[in-house]
Amino acid sequence: MGYALMWSACASCQKMMAYNPRWVPSVRINDVKHPICLRCVETANPIRIKKGLSPIEVNPQAYSPIPEEELG
Repeated sequence: MGYALMWSACASCQKMMAYNPRWVPSVRINDVKHPICLRCVETANPIRIKKGLSPIEVNPQAYSPIPEEELG
């Protein structure tokens, strides 16, 4: 049994980040999901709330390793 993390750039700030591909928050760009880092979510949520939008909810496992058997 092993664990895995995905690595790629955040769709917002472009900094590299590690995440669980099943639970990470993402945005759609040209109909493709791109992950966003926790810092960008935390920056965006007060702005979203101020605009009357619901905040982006972050699963507690979003930035933790995923068990390899869940990778599919």
